[in-house]
Amino acid sequence: MRHHLGRVVATAAVAAAVPHDTLCALLDRHATGDWGDLDAADKAANDKAARSGDGRLFSSYDSTDHGTLWIITNDIRGEGEGPITTVLFPGDY
Repeated sequence: MRHHLGRVVATAAVAAAVPHDTLCALLDRHATGDWGDLDAADKAANDKAARSGDGRLFSSYDSTDHGTLWIITNDIRGEGEGPITTVLFPGDY
């Protein structure tokens, strides 16, 4: 199942440090339900939110080149302005 990511934004720190192709690959993993380096409970919460369309989707990916990157999709149901997906470093949160 592929999830609609809506508008995708990245923090300035991510945009400056992470190559575009790397960002695209991580966004593709997130959109297809590969939640990355999360524990079983967090993965289950994402799966539940994805099935119900209620809540948010959160992924965490660890890389040797860039450290940890988070991807968060809010408003997955598309209410309001629709989904928005943010790529950020944990320190940007």
